[in-house]
Order: sequence, then C-alpha cells, then structure tokens
Amino acid sequence: MKFNIPHEPGDDEINMTAMIDVVFLLLIFFMVASHLAALERVPVTLPVADKAKIPKDLHNRQMITVLAEENGRAAYYMNLQKMSLEGLGAEIKKQRAEDPNMQICLRADRQVHHKYVKAVMAACADAGIADVIFGAFESGK
Repeated sequence: MKFNIPHEPGDDEINMTAMIDVVFLLLIFFMVASHLAALERVPVTLPVADKAKIPKDLHNRQMITVLAEENGRAAYYMNLQKMSLEGLGAEIKKQRAEDPNMQICLRADRQVHHKYVKAVMAACADAGIADVIFGAFESGK
C-alpha cells in the first residue's frame, strides 16, 4: 500500500545560525582557557620551610620568580616575563610608581644561591617595597 504524505514547501531548511554561534563561542572559550592555563606560573621547585603559612590574599601581589639555570646563574621572571636583574629593578620601580601599595610574592627555586634572591630583595628595597613574602612548601612535621 502506498501512502502519499503531503509535503509543505519551504520547511526543508534547518537554521544553522544558532549552531554556528554556539560553535564559535565554544572555540573562543577553549582558546582563552588554554591560554590562561599556560600562563599560570613558571615551574619552580620551592624550598621547604617548617613555619610556612599559606597567605590569605595573593591576587594583589606581583609575582617574581628566580630560577636556577644550568650554568649556576639565575633567571629572573616578573609576571611570567623573563628579564635581567637591571630590567627587573626598573620594572619594579615603574610599577611601584603606578601603585604605591605594591606587594611582592618572591618564588625562588631551592637550587638558587641566596645571593640572587638577595639581589631581588635589594631591588625591592631600592623601589621602596617592604611587603615581600616568600613562596615555600610547608614541611610535613
């Protein structure tokens, strides 16, 4: 038995505009999320401290990282940008001029010699910054 189903002209198309919008939004979301995940921090092996405490407020602090290089020297990073010690001092002074209440979080690799950490502390002192905290792991005691 053959049935004739009436066909209404003009209803054959599917509106793809909404689907394309959703695909573009997902694409933008994943691009931004992957970029932010990659920019979190410079990988560093922090030292262990007996009296280490987790700070209550870290989001207003400028991040300075000191990494040990293979040649025994140190590499300096401020907000994920590699720079020399002189450039770091100039950047600290510039940002201190913009924000008089600037705070620093200093993360130093456990293999870095103390003289390189001391140089960063001196650069902070030259800029007039007294609020510096150090990144460390809490010991398991």
